[in-house]
Amino acid sequence: METGLFHAHSGLRYLLLLLVAANLVVLVAGLAMKQPFGKLHRILGAAFAGTMHLQVVLGVVLVALGRYYPALIGHLVMMLLAAVLAQVLFSVNRRKPTPGLVLPLVGVVGALVLMFGGVMAIGRGLLSSTAF
Repeated sequence: METGLFHAHSGLRYLLLLLVAANLVVLVAGLAMKQPFGKLHRILGAAFAGTMHLQVVLGVVLVALGRYYPALIGHLVMMLLAAVLAQVLFSVNRRKPTPGLVLPLVGVVGALVLMFGGVMAIGRGLLSSTAF
């Protein structure tokens, strides 16, 4: 079971990167065309934040099951911060009287930077496939 969870955690990063790319394209295009924050932005943002949460839960379960080594401390902290940053900025934007595209864009870019730092903390590249 632990191996399956590890493979799920490792493979889910590709979906996260796809959601980051989709969010970046939609948000940057929306800013360039001066579009309002709409349904597509909400859906992609929720999918990204939800997938980040699932990734964090899988990672915490793996640590709880005994897959731990000291470099994971930096990885865990960076990934938790990425999930929190994305969720907070999307939530704050959603509660504004007129939601914009800048806060979600900052959330996605900031989360991507933190995710990259988290992967580097365990000595791997962002696209390296060591689990498969």
